Amino acid sequence: MKNILFAILFTSLIISGCRLSNQVKNNFIRVNGKSLKTLVEKAVNGDTLSNNNLNNLINLNFPVNNNFILFNVDSVKTFNGKKYYLVLLNNSNPVYNRFAVYDSLLNCYLIDKSLNGYLYESVLDIDNIKFVKLTENFNSKDVLALNRISLYRINSDSVSLAFKDFTKLIENGVIYTQTITSITPDFIRTILNSTAASPISDRQDVFYFNNENKRYISSAATFYNFVKKKVSDFNYNFQRPQIIGRKSMLAAVSSNLSLDTIKTTSNTKDIQGFSLTLTDNWETLRNRIIPEYLSKSSRGTIFFNKVLESSIYVIVIPKKDSAEMFIRRKLTRSVSGKYRIRFSDKITSGKYFVQYFEYSCGFKKYLLILKTYRDTYTEDRNIYQAIINSFKIDC
Repeated sequence: MKNILFAILFTSLIISGCRLSNQVKNNFIRVNGKSLKTLVEKAVNGDTLSNNNLNNLINLNFPVNNNFILFNVDSVKTFNGKKYYLVLLNNSNPVYNRFAVYDSLLNCYLIDKSLNGYLYESVLDIDNIKFVKLTENFNSKDVLALNRISLYRINSDSVSLAFKDFTKLIENGVIYTQTITSITPDFIRTILNSTAASPISDRQDVFYFNNENKRYISSAATFYNFVKKKVSDFNYNFQRPQIIGRKSMLAAVSSNLSLDTIKTTSNTKDIQGFSLTLTDNWETLRNRIIPEYLSKSSRGTIFFNKVLESSIYVIVIPKKDSAEMFIRRKLTRSVSGKYRIRFSDKITSGKYFVQYFEYSCGFKKYLLILKTYRDTYTEDRNIYQAIINSFKIDC
């Protein structure tokens, strides 16, 4: 237990889920608590089929780790009789923590991968609505003790993460708290306090339920912002690993997966006359229809990285054409060297950045599209830059 990695994440870096609209249907698989636990055990130990049936509960890109503090499968019934199964995995390494909800047909309703430290579970009945409450106890920067709770709202046809916020911070012996005083289907009230004079003493907050995104939201988010600033401003020469982003998360599971430095482990030369040097964990699909960002259907090579949540698309451009014949953007920037490279600025597309590059050398010309996960672009930027710079043409 002493070597447990405690983490604090202020982004949704490893929160994921499966909503009813895009469930993986397993109509020929029917489970109860015992058989579901067996299936989860197989997935935890690296069985791909079991993990696929569980809507990728486990990240099998990471090394197998079954060192669980708590491995629990429970069930809860709504007031109209709908039965859900609750899977809670509490690992000594929080990267492997999971909370998931399935039904007896193994339809997946939610997977939460954002849980830290030691976990405690309970079920609440509030005005004919069931809630699952998860409490997290963990440290940040070695000495800041934190509590956080998550409330999952269980309806007859859906499950949602309705509330997630900090409830306690202990810093240098001073205890700061946010206590929930009431929960209703429409709002959550809290009162804030501290054992020493502070800006949050005797303040209150109200989180109103938003039907559109199914969450309780406070316009002030007083305690969350207070804790975030406290942690950010706290100076301490901490020794234990802190998970603050994608690279540190990878380092926490295996030094072999760390992306702290660029590792040119895979030089891919395509049969169409180009090559580029990739970091770890990239997969290649050749002669495939490019699924997005093109103005007309074209085949090319797809490189994708599940860990980075990023993709690279490369297609051959006929010598009389230009990139603008295939995309709806103009490439207004350019550099010249061994090749002429025309490119666009980064463009926001949902949770991704997209950038277009046209490489030309003699009569050979290629369009490269880089799609990167927006929330972690800054910390992974050197990786993408090295890959872009490695692009070579046989000319």
